[in-house]
Amino acid sequence: MRKLLFALLLASPTLTFAQGSQVNTQGIRALGMSGAGSALFVDETSIFYNPGALSKMENNAISIGASAVMYRSAFKELDSDVQHNTKFQVTPPFSVFATFGPKNSWWKAGIGVYTPFGGAVDWGTEWPGRYELNHLSMRAIYIQPTLSFKLTENFGIGGGFVYNLGSVDLSRSIPVFDQHGNAGRAELSGVGKGMGFNVGVHYNLEEDFAISLSYRSKVNTKLEDGDAVFTVPAALGTSFPNTKFSAELPLPSSFNLGITFPMGEKLDLAADATLIGYSIYKELVFDYENNTPVLTDTRQPKKYENAFSGKVGLNYEATDKLDLRMGAGYVYTPVRGQYVYAETPDNNRIMGSVGFTYNLSEKFDLSGAYTFQRIMERTVKNVETQLQGTYKTNIHAPGISLTYKW
Repeated sequence: MRKLLFALLLASPTLTFAQGSQVNTQGIRALGMSGAGSALFVDETSIFYNPGALSKMENNAISIGASAVMYRSAFKELDSDVQHNTKFQVTPPFSVFATFGPKNSWWKAGIGVYTPFGGAVDWGTEWPGRYELNHLSMRAIYIQPTLSFKLTENFGIGGGFVYNLGSVDLSRSIPVFDQHGNAGRAELSGVGKGMGFNVGVHYNLEEDFAISLSYRSKVNTKLEDGDAVFTVPAALGTSFPNTKFSAELPLPSSFNLGITFPMGEKLDLAADATLIGYSIYKELVFDYENNTPVLTDTRQPKKYENAFSGKVGLNYEATDKLDLRMGAGYVYTPVRGQYVYAETPDNNRIMGSVGFTYNLSEKFDLSGAYTFQRIMERTVKNVETQLQGTYKTNIHAPGISLTYKW
């Protein structure tokens, strides 16, 4: 039982990086269209969405954006009428994009700092899955220098190197008790580093019709010298030693196809389809610096599958200064039912969004957006923990960004 507990405990960071914590708020304009717009928006956020479009920018710019991701999940154990809810928390993913280069030139350079993975969840210590998870907070920050080249007036290519700095902090209860009946506690934290790349091409078939193709590689993030701290009765201290651990946290690749075309003089439609390479999660391996009969190195099968998302949005030029947006999307989960965990109780999800951009002046733009995601209700039994019940989750994500152009 204890060996199983520790295997699950130290697998949690990878599960968190893997699925439900994927953040799609890098560009607030695209957020207003549920993440569509890789072919439509040719601006500094193309560093993330499609580096090939960056060289088509007429000016240079810097934008700073942030979102307030509010993740609320509920769980009801099988044959129980009691619903357990996560505590209210706000996770603030951010992004900074800047471009440099001559105006109307054949090349453009840029750098992006953004958070494509992140999140926080707190179930507390009284719910049925407390031995699976109490709380979790994680973030992956990508730093991406980028170069883009315009080979013709219609065709642009580009790419960037990605450096990831990731952090994770989690805790869960341990089924050992002190003289007052308080359960033990395990806390894990660590920082990981990894590298990857982002490439793309952008092609205008006509002035207002464009196609976008981009590929973001997987990023194998190596977490070394993480801290594992255990609060247990003194008599069990030798079986639960504070120690270090290491692991590899693979963040998935993605291949994206985007198109955009006019629906009218002031109305544009954009659509994006993305294949996400979650099948890299075949197993999780963890190496503990100090082993005991209870704390042994673990190897767990996960058998994730690749996932797909489709998003569509409309951009309407309401006035010379104001653009309005709306969008919708659907995302298929890569997580099989028997591998659903409380960190990210995932399932297929639907989303809807609205947004705007207002030109404050010739040099400043203000953009805002709001996206709602509904993760479909799912009744599961975890193959490892045997926790069985129904999860339902809502995600609210308002965001805002300010852009300066020169």
